[in-house]
Amino acid sequence: MARRQINPEDLRQIRELAAGWGKIVAKRAFGEQGPGLDTDFSALEEVAQEAARGLTEGALAALLERQAQDLTPEHPCPGCGHPCPVTPEPRPLKLKGGQPVSIQEPACHCPACRRDFFPPPPRLAP
Repeated sequence: MARRQINPEDLRQIRELAAGWGKIVAKRAFGEQGPGLDTDFSALEEVAQEAARGLTEGALAALLERQAQDLTPEHPCPGCGHPCPVTPEPRPLKLKGGQPVSIQEPACHCPACRRDFFPPPPRLAP
């Protein structure tokens, strides 16, 4: 499957944007006064890690949802050719670094031959 490369400059700008959101998260977590001197680094790191997890989940959900919009509402079964509706199915994944995330993956079920399959990307479709 072809892999679209992301421009390094675009990635740098995305990281800067996320860093700005990190400042908003810090303010939301600890208020205008900040974390205070009695808050240890471990607690600060925990807030940052949860923010990163949320950002990752939200970005992946939005990107995958957008990809799914390009699919047709039905796909022919690869076994019998019967048209089958595309429906979202939950799928647990582990990301790089081991972070678990659950996504909604487009899937099809053929009632004629009782086969489950995933619709191919448009460029690979028959």
